[in-house]
Amino acid sequence: KEYLYFNQYFKVLNLYLKILISVLLIVLLKFGLAQNLTFDFSDNIKVSSDYKPHVCFKNSNKYILVQKKIKSNSCDIKINLFDNQLKNSNQFDVLINNHNFISINQFFKKILLFTSENKDNKTTLYVHELDLDYGFINTTELHSEFNVNGYTTSYNIADTTFEQNFYVLAELPFQSKKNEDIKLLTFNNSLKLIEEVYNKLDLIFEAKRDNKLLVSPSGQLVMVKTFWNKGNNFYLYQLGKNVINEVEIKLNNREIADLDFLFNAKNELVIAGFFSSQNRYNYEGYFIHKYDENLTLVHKNQYFFNKKIIETFKSSSEIKENGFGLDKFRLTDFSVDQNANYFLLAEHLGRENIKGETSWISKGMVTVKFNKNGNYVWACPIDLKQVSNKLKFIGSFRLNSFKSPEYFYNDLSNLKIRKGIPPEYGTFNYCGTKRITFNNIGEIIKNNLKINFPNNSSAKYSFYPKQLNLDKGSKSIFSFVDFMGNNMLIGVEK
Repeated sequence: KEYLYFNQYFKVLNLYLKILISVLLIVLLKFGLAQNLTFDFSDNIKVSSDYKPHVCFKNSNKYILVQKKIKSNSCDIKINLFDNQLKNSNQFDVLINNHNFISINQFFKKILLFTSENKDNKTTLYVHELDLDYGFINTTELHSEFNVNGYTTSYNIADTTFEQNFYVLAELPFQSKKNEDIKLLTFNNSLKLIEEVYNKLDLIFEAKRDNKLLVSPSGQLVMVKTFWNKGNNFYLYQLGKNVINEVEIKLNNREIADLDFLFNAKNELVIAGFFSSQNRYNYEGYFIHKYDENLTLVHKNQYFFNKKIIETFKSSSEIKENGFGLDKFRLTDFSVDQNANYFLLAEHLGRENIKGETSWISKGMVTVKFNKNGNYVWACPIDLKQVSNKLKFIGSFRLNSFKSPEYFYNDLSNLKIRKGIPPEYGTFNYCGTKRITFNNIGEIIKNNLKINFPNNSSAKYSFYPKQLNLDKGSKSIFSFVDFMGNNMLIGVEK
């Protein structure tokens, strides 16, 4: 009897333990994830809504925040310096009249600002080196090209260096009904031009050009070209040699609406995006291509959205009137996780008149997962509604350490709560932030992200939804702004 009693007792105890463990796992899943993203915050700085955060570097134990004027005909930026403890240490207002801002980069442990100037019938590329004590003190003329019939040269700077070199694409002046020509310029770490390669493309000049210069981890130089001719057209070129081949990126019976690209661990160029119907410019499905180092196509896959995704964002009457497909969606991220799976993200963005006021609105997102071979795994609609009269608060963002699919967005729906933001989002928080993760079959898991902001005269902050440093080997840096755009912090992921 005693044996039966104890046996029954332990069975009941074991059942209670299983229930307790299950409850704890649910609690951890719901709340625990919100605890493992924390930031070190900088001093508050006063800012102007005419400028927006552009990029942030870490250099010589200082953090360098760059703000860029939203509308300007000249190079107009602000540099804020913070020490290693994120204390505000200095600021430079940089205005270079008659110069166009091209980019600001960290090459060879230096902060380099690139601008161009149209003067004396030529377009000249300049670089300005930042001194952390005195501002931009060294200006060097890198290259010049003569204008043609009033048309100028545009310069594109590759974001990535290779060994001790950096690269510039010179888009030579437009010439009507002639084949487009370009130059690839190679500079060393002393800012000296060491190679110049001229190419004439098979394509006729377009008045507006969208060329991106990519550098693979092995030093491969690729230009991705986009232009409009009865739809989007996309081409690839492997640069750095006198004779280059043209590779068209195309699908079967569908038009590409938008795409993004990355190099994987094998130095393969992976391109993914969304396609539209033949009659409408909307998102009907998604695709993924992979190219080897010679830009030879390894494989291509394309898939249509399922009914669940479309009906998450469109009613049956809207589908009947406007057609099948996701309208006003845009590609916002393409990433690879630690297991070599690929994730594609698109977000809705539109404008609506609400109570006599025009507001920005986002209905939600769509995430697509491909495995390392480019095969479809799952696609997940994320239904949410973000409404704001300020665009700066709308949009998703992710961390540099994209080990698994994880996205964040400002939870603007909290602004309707009369009692204010729920305490589980943290203190001095303008709207709160949501974290989105996924289970193995692509179902979303939402969690509140708790962030306690510093108390600066009761200012309430929210994420500016753009990561300010894109180096996957470093910790993420974000800026946080108040509603009026007068106060800003930067936060470095711990």
